[in-house]
Amino acid sequence: MFKDGRPTTVFTREIYWNIAGGALIYVFAAVAAGFVAWGIWKRARLWRLGPREARSDRVRARLGGLLAEVFGQRRSLRDPVPGVAHLLLFYGFLAEVVATAHIAVQEWTGIHFLRGTYYLWYSLLSDLLLLVFVQGFAVEGIRIATTELAQQPDLARWSPGGRLVALPLAGLGEPALRSLHRFFWWFHAVTAFTFLGYFVFGKLAHAFYGTANVFLRNLGPTGRLVHADVDALAESDPDALEHLGTTTIDGFSWKGLLDLDACMNCGRCEEVCPAHQSGVPLSPRKLIRDLKDHLTAVGPSLLATSASGAQAPSPALPTLYGVGGGGDPQPAVLEVELWGCRTCGACQRECPVHIEHVPKIVDMRRALVMTDSRMSAEVQQLLKSLDDRMHPWVGRAGDREAWFADLDLKVLGNGDTAEWLFWVGCTGAMVDRNVKVTRAVAKVLQAGGVDFAVLGAEECCSGDPARRVGGEVTFQVCAKANLETLERYGVRKIVTACPHCFNTLANEYPDFGGRFEVVHHSELIAELVRSGRLRLSKRLDSLTYHDPCYLGRHNDVYDAPREVLRAVTTDRGFQELPRNRSRALCCGAGGGYAWMDDAPQTRINRMRVEEVLASGASTAAVSCPFCMQMFEDALAAVDPARSTQARDIAEIVADAIEVPG
Repeated sequence: MFKDGRPTTVFTREIYWNIAGGALIYVFAAVAAGFVAWGIWKRARLWRLGPREARSDRVRARLGGLLAEVFGQRRSLRDPVPGVAHLLLFYGFLAEVVATAHIAVQEWTGIHFLRGTYYLWYSLLSDLLLLVFVQGFAVEGIRIATTELAQQPDLARWSPGGRLVALPLAGLGEPALRSLHRFFWWFHAVTAFTFLGYFVFGKLAHAFYGTANVFLRNLGPTGRLVHADVDALAESDPDALEHLGTTTIDGFSWKGLLDLDACMNCGRCEEVCPAHQSGVPLSPRKLIRDLKDHLTAVGPSLLATSASGAQAPSPALPTLYGVGGGGDPQPAVLEVELWGCRTCGACQRECPVHIEHVPKIVDMRRALVMTDSRMSAEVQQLLKSLDDRMHPWVGRAGDREAWFADLDLKVLGNGDTAEWLFWVGCTGAMVDRNVKVTRAVAKVLQAGGVDFAVLGAEECCSGDPARRVGGEVTFQVCAKANLETLERYGVRKIVTACPHCFNTLANEYPDFGGRFEVVHHSELIAELVRSGRLRLSKRLDSLTYHDPCYLGRHNDVYDAPREVLRAVTTDRGFQELPRNRSRALCCGAGGGYAWMDDAPQTRINRMRVEEVLASGASTAAVSCPFCMQMFEDALAAVDPARSTQARDIAEIVADAIEVPG
């Protein structure tokens, strides 16, 4: 080519320079792709052992999340150092794929687009991003030493990685360089495609399974647990009630089994698990890996039995859980691991590939409680109290009306009507410390002009404690009793100070036909302040806030409590705890642990209160009755002088209300 009468150089290179039969790599590629497809097919057959589960709705939302997690590395980058390392590795490999695809497309189409400025930038960017693929640099460097280093030095500079390899080889003769190049070219081709073929059999398999798992992730609130209607099960199959919960590996849904293969074994779930931090024998990472190993061990034989046309009853499969030890085979999961979980959801929120740990743990708890009747005396007492008296507090009379005996409140059972139902909850009505909170909520709602009523004696436990410990039948009895009452009074709007009741009413009752507008009291109070219906004075100059798991992490309510607290705090009075919002440390009461104890090495509530004390705040604001219970216990142990006090948002607001004068 000529420009202004002078010859010019068009930078490019020969695709198969020095290589005879280079197209053989497409055979290698086909073999590698075959191994990948075979590996995925083998695992997919195992996933199909589980029952069906719908995970193909809301495609746009699924694709959006997939792009954010895979290409934006959103969750991986929550921890900057390992996140950036993974980001570079991911984009390095992606660049290798793109660079190689360029060559393949040029050869297939016959369109020679790797030339000129485009080729220069392609060469530069490929080298800058492919630092992890040393063999490619060796092949490229030998070629550059032979064809570019002396002949086209300006072109060689656009391949800095390859040029670095080429410089020490410059003294070799062309025959030696050509022989060396051919050896490394073929060696690189074989090892590269062997690596790709092995991709789905090793640690990097999460690139396939994790990507699929992100797309198929749960798009709803993570606090929602699901189970079939036990009454409907009993009608269709009376024997079904004898086998509730997940006892064997084929009891998990196909998506639950995909979770096991998606695991990256990165340990992020383990790092944030409060139970693991407290010293109890639970690691969410290990639990998922152990279940995967179990699936790998028993899945093929179950498939073979199914393929033969015979029926493989679940009892023929090894039980997933057990106490371990003795002469029996080691179970996949120890029962003590299952009982250690607080269902706080920290593991799920942190997982880069959206593995769902908590539903699996609760499914196995269901089998322990309802199928095997293996549970602690504390769980037995909890469920018995719920069955007998519709509340979980053993030894309490259950008077749900004593707290408002001296208050002028509407009661739906007395014929009153109201826009809102104030759902009090068992702890709010029966535990002395939380009765104070409940009265404060009533005072705030009255001051804000909210038209509300209560159920009083007709309110039953929402059933949350029963469901989390595995007592699904008890949960559904509570839920259906409450739904009948709510429907009878035409309730449509509910406010509650309990995040566990909030989660159950809003996210789990709809599965049984109950659909309501449910808000947490912090959300309604924030709206009252925002609209001017509540005027508050700034009284506090040293305040921090603890995010409850079932309000924050499970339901993404973070801003409303902070909006309220900033309305009663001086300009610099509010401070965040080191672990806050979606990374807040659990108080330790979830998963039934308001009624249970596993005597950990370090109590979770004390770990959290020590963080509060380290902040120097004189007031720790909470917005959950169970958090209040755990904070009070921990403060009594680690801060007997009570330099810091725990107070609910409603109590703080009740004290800060300005009376019009």
